[in-house]
Amino acid sequence: MKHTISCLVRDEPGVLATIAGSFGSLQININSLAVGTTAEPSISRMTIVVVGSDEAVAQAEQVVRALPNVIRLEDLASKEFFSRELLLIKVACPPESIGRIMQMAEMFDARVIGVSGAAMTLELAAEGHRIDAMLRLLAPFKIRSMARSGRIAVAVEEE
Repeated sequence: MKHTISCLVRDEPGVLATIAGSFGSLQININSLAVGTTAEPSISRMTIVVVGSDEAVAQAEQVVRALPNVIRLEDLASKEFFSRELLLIKVACPPESIGRIMQMAEMFDARVIGVSGAAMTLELAAEGHRIDAMLRLLAPFKIRSMARSGRIAVAVEEE
């Protein structure tokens, strides 16, 4: 089962490595990991997406909760939550393709953030399935470069 874990931590050196290592030591692969500051500069939110048995993930969560720099950990798998990923993608854009690429961008509410003589760079912040769909539509174009963030998420009802 896929688990999206939201973890508030004290922003100190080594916290990320320790938490990632806790999952790795139990043979749980991290599919996505995003970390950023919160409204409190000394606290960061880690959003960790893993796929594993409920038992193994629960065991890893128990280990992580016990770490001294962990303030709160929530497994959002059984809750409603908002999530987004960010995609930056540069595609080859010959003049005859400009209209088609612009239509695709508009369809997904993506923004054009750069245009050069032969390429267009788009930005899309969306749920993962929308990013996947946009990538499928852009596949016929030559993708020059691409960066995709991990998922960030917050529960609809924060505890």
